[in-house]
Amino acid sequence: MKDSKNTDNPLSVYTNFVIKSFDFQSRYGLILFNSWLQAIESANNLQESTGKKIQDEIRSTFDAELRSNLEQREFSKSLSSFVGSFTEFASVGHHDSLYKYLETMIGHYDNLIEPIRDTINRTPSEIIPMKGKFEVHHYKTDSPQKFKTPILVVGSLINRHYILDLLPETSIIRRFQHLGFDVYATDWRMPTIEDENMPLASYAHDYLENAVDKVEEVTGSRNVTLFGYCWGGILSLIYSAMHPKDVKNLILHATPADLGKHPTVLESWIKDLDVKKFVNTFGNVPSSFLNIAFILRNPLEASLKYQFYFSQPRTIKETTQFFAVESWLYDSVPIIGKTFEQIIDDIYKKNLLIQNKMMLGDTLIDLKNITMPVLNIVGTNDDLVSADSSRTITDIVASTDKQTIEFPTGHVGLCISRTAHKKLWPEVGKWLKEHST
Repeated sequence: MKDSKNTDNPLSVYTNFVIKSFDFQSRYGLILFNSWLQAIESANNLQESTGKKIQDEIRSTFDAELRSNLEQREFSKSLSSFVGSFTEFASVGHHDSLYKYLETMIGHYDNLIEPIRDTINRTPSEIIPMKGKFEVHHYKTDSPQKFKTPILVVGSLINRHYILDLLPETSIIRRFQHLGFDVYATDWRMPTIEDENMPLASYAHDYLENAVDKVEEVTGSRNVTLFGYCWGGILSLIYSAMHPKDVKNLILHATPADLGKHPTVLESWIKDLDVKKFVNTFGNVPSSFLNIAFILRNPLEASLKYQFYFSQPRTIKETTQFFAVESWLYDSVPIIGKTFEQIIDDIYKKNLLIQNKMMLGDTLIDLKNITMPVLNIVGTNDDLVSADSSRTITDIVASTDKQTIEFPTGHVGLCISRTAHKKLWPEVGKWLKEHST
């Protein structure tokens, strides 16, 4: 059945939504069922059948089978059709207006709890107010400052910046401070319905450019070391290509840029999504939409991770970190609609950034303008940002001093895992010291 285009007929729109919803749920349910059967069969074939081995085998087989099926184009199309029909239904039923009202209420609540969230277990910082819906954190420290060039951490637009400062013992911010660096970080805060038409160019010019200028003004430094995390790495790439003289070093952490290779599950889904229709209806992309997408890519892990994790004795420190990560995972913020639309269309669908064909306003973003030292940190087990989408960056930039560090962990593990802090981050610190003054 073809999609109904008659949005003046609520019954037709609702019928189309029900059909698309049933198609998606049927496909998804069948994939889950088959993945579970494969996992059980694999576990039954184990030579050694201890409880932990069975559990690990079920998880790994289910995960691999599920990913393989969810990446299929037919499933991606059914998901995008379902989201499209839901978007039409939300518009006809005025659910989009309800969402925008709820978004405003959540924004007010967020403003109340933000100071608490930025204090408990965080490195002390002073807030530098900026024009627009963002702030810059300047982290305080008793460690002696050894390097003049400050570090500006550019957070992702999807999750909060504090994953890099989650707990004292796993804080990348504190690690940089102990090395002798003056550290700053962007905090994009909660966008509102008034921001929904702000383009990506405003993030680069009005936000990140002003943040760099402010850090240079406060420190007296001529340039900064930019540290871009995830989508913050995209912003850092763009800024560095436009203002190479203001960036002494560029560090990219789990940054998606080349989306023409081996996509992750989420990358596969989003390529078929009618982003323009979705953004025109909802304005900003709801954080709940993102959280549901994260859960759908592996519902077994999401539903059983508490049972799996606490099936073994855990220390207070381990338990604290577990719940800290859980809080961060679902502490997503809405993404400004027009910014989301351009990132998805230009980078995820058309792959323009890595080809040096992406326009930001009237400016062509040419990564060959990036000539400063570059360190590219890649998680080889990252199922949110594929390693292939990050690796290419090192080859494309024109820097002669460039290095890729690949580490066998996932997206969050790069930030907080014990192994990463034992092996990865000392190597990053060594690189930083060698490239700073």
